[in-house]
Amino acid sequence: MRHEVHMGGGVELPFGAKIPTSIGLLMAGQGNPKRRRNRAWFFGVIALCIFGAGHAAPGDPSVDYDTKDARLNAAYKALLASLDDTGRKALRDEERQWILGRNTMCKVPADTVVKNPCTTTQTSFRADELEKRMKGRVAKPAGTMVAASTLAGEWAYRSDCDRGHSAEFAVQKTSPTVEGTWSDGTNISGSQGRFKGDWRDGKLYVRFCSEDGGIGDYPACPAYADVGAYVVPEGTKLAWYRTVGAPSENTFDKYLVLGRKPNNGDVPKDSTCKDAD
Repeated sequence: MRHEVHMGGGVELPFGAKIPTSIGLLMAGQGNPKRRRNRAWFFGVIALCIFGAGHAAPGDPSVDYDTKDARLNAAYKALLASLDDTGRKALRDEERQWILGRNTMCKVPADTVVKNPCTTTQTSFRADELEKRMKGRVAKPAGTMVAASTLAGEWAYRSDCDRGHSAEFAVQKTSPTVEGTWSDGTNISGSQGRFKGDWRDGKLYVRFCSEDGGIGDYPACPAYADVGAYVVPEGTKLAWYRTVGAPSENTFDKYLVLGRKPNNGDVPKDSTCKDAD
């Protein structure tokens, strides 16, 4: 390709950049052939640097983050617009707590924005979650509150197998979001905290926080992790399914089946022990 050389102002390149006239003379073919060949590589490097200076490199983390953040903002605004005043306040509070949880998980200093693989991934997961919640509201807005109200109260599981196992799931609030407490552990160790849930397609998708100082899989309350489980009624029982693999894969395995806990009592123990490995 031939480029015009203007002695007073430099050379205009096809992508709008301008280089000094001295470099332009090399490009235009001034000098003997041998010198032109020896200098050809030099001009190529200069042109590449000029062209690349104003363009983001492929896979730039900041570009990936901005794309995911735009998705999240769009989903958040759409969901916010679909709620009443109480629901909007709850969603705003939830979003603040999610940001706190993400920044804690990704070790982001206070009052800063960090665009790295961790924050990008968590932002993408959150956008997925809000988009699914919006679709759930559009698809089945009426059945949500009915289903949530049927779960109000305490659910529990007990077993003496191996090291023992006990878990509780208490639904304390069903509107505008489902909230409550959870605990899970053995005779040796365990953890507990709070949860928030959202109904989609007859399932309560749950996000957990820990009251054990953020030890384990979940951030310290009141910051909540991304969806880590869902619960669904099975007759008179409540089945608890946990995520398997990356949250983005949206894969769940059945974990426990809980019974409704009677007043001033406890659920019967599960006596069906699995064989030890």
